[in-house]
Amino acid sequence: MSEEKKRLTLLVDNDIFEKFKTLAKEQNRTAGNLGTKLVNDYVKENYKN
Repeated sequence: MSEEKKRLTLLVDNDIFEKFKTLAKEQNRTAGNLGTKLVNDYVKENYKN
């Protein structure tokens, strides 16, 4: 059985979003996929039990 995923909504300026989409495209990702990767990596690096 798959784990339920939660949605995270971010509000950013349009110019930042356009640059972010360009960075995602350079990595053959969608903006959402790159955002997910960045959040996951950040939590793994910074969360202390």
